[in-house]
Amino acid sequence: MNDPARPNVILITTDQQRFDCMGLNDPAGDLRTPICDQLAAGGVNFSRAYVTCPVCIPARRTLLTGLHPDTHGLRTYRDGLEWDPPFTLPGLLARAGWHTALIGKLHLFPQRKRYGFEYMLRTESPNDRWDSPMQQVNDWADWLRQQGIDQPNNLGINGNGRVARPWDLPERYHHTSWLADRAVDFLVKYRDPSQPFFMHLSFWAPHPPLIPPQAYWDRYHRRHRRRPVMSQWTPPFDTAPRGIADDSAIGPFDEAEMHDAIAGYYGLINHIDDRIRYVLTRMFEYGSPRAKEPTLIIFTSDHGEMLGDHHLWRKSLPYEGSAHVPFFIAWRNMPGLVRGGSDQLVGLEDVAATVLDACGLPLPESLRSGLDSTSLMPILRGEARHETRARLFGECQGVGSHHYIVEGPLKYIWYSRTNEEQLFDLATDPQELHDLSGEVARLQPFRQHLAAHLAGREDCHYDPAALRPCGNAPPRVFWEGRI
Repeated sequence: MNDPARPNVILITTDQQRFDCMGLNDPAGDLRTPICDQLAAGGVNFSRAYVTCPVCIPARRTLLTGLHPDTHGLRTYRDGLEWDPPFTLPGLLARAGWHTALIGKLHLFPQRKRYGFEYMLRTESPNDRWDSPMQQVNDWADWLRQQGIDQPNNLGINGNGRVARPWDLPERYHHTSWLADRAVDFLVKYRDPSQPFFMHLSFWAPHPPLIPPQAYWDRYHRRHRRRPVMSQWTPPFDTAPRGIADDSAIGPFDEAEMHDAIAGYYGLINHIDDRIRYVLTRMFEYGSPRAKEPTLIIFTSDHGEMLGDHHLWRKSLPYEGSAHVPFFIAWRNMPGLVRGGSDQLVGLEDVAATVLDACGLPLPESLRSGLDSTSLMPILRGEARHETRARLFGECQGVGSHHYIVEGPLKYIWYSRTNEEQLFDLATDPQELHDLSGEVARLQPFRQHLAAHLAGREDCHYDPAALRPCGNAPPRVFWEGRI
């Protein structure tokens, strides 16, 4: 059995899963995630986890290194950039004697670059892009061809869109099923049993295309009651126009289309949960020789999904649907850790320091900034109330380029293109229905913090004299000229 001071680590990530789309985080909802609920309830469920750049590649750089976007330098979606970080979490672990493995999506370039992983199976999406210079590698698609299935992306469903329908092949061929099967192969066949391991099981789902297996589609298409949230600052559109692109980030959207999209999204999440159960069963149960190995289990997502809330779709935005993600830590055979929920502000940055702390390894010097990775192990050890950070800074360039700050119960948002501001009290208004920015006095501390945070930046100009509080009106950054 492994030394408890050198535990295995299983990092499970989904792609585009919002905080309230895990059963424990939305107990009144229709979505079923019993295994994640059980793990979170038996460990520490972090209810205030945010992504500091809520879009794929910057978030994955942060997850891999513990570096804030201000430190690693990418604050927008840009594919095809080779990156040479000063260190990576799997690289540090591999040098210290952990067998490191990636199963699934990494979304960094070039695809076969290992970034510290010794064992890799790479697949970014069920839309096979074999002729794309960015995503030529797809080990899942290659496996399907070996099974006699030549066109894994023949559904024609947009990889960012709202169109949803059931997967048209048996469930065993589904991308999620394949990833779980390959994770089990690593655990039971290919890992070095003389070493602890670090395995990143990285699911593509519930990122579109929204194609769950038939049974999961049927479950949610029939029964889910979720409707997109419309706030006081959402424009009062009467109908959705025909011809809007199915991957448009800005609505209005058709109600029936959104019902289907949510069914597909829910089905993908429920399927992942069932397959996580399978992986952990093979790791720990039915007389497994691995049952007594100390193992830390971390679950989170690279960002969320607006899911039609406020007539917005996809990610990159500062709102709860996009930036607030599930995040829990569970464990097996690690005495001295205590269960419970935590309302501390945490981010993807904190995965690296937490894992290194759990494994008894030192932090790189560059992770000791107030922005970058902070270990959550003191919380798991039940030490006197441990504050991770007083405030969290986030930003993303692109649709509605923005900066945001979460501090206490409040979230402040600044849209750099239009100089608009919003302010929400998440304690009393978790769905961000009412914008408080008309109460200008409450904005002043955030303006000071953001001005200090952006001092010296040449790519954006924060001028307090030019700021325009939205005052609960629709932000022009989305709907200028349309309302």
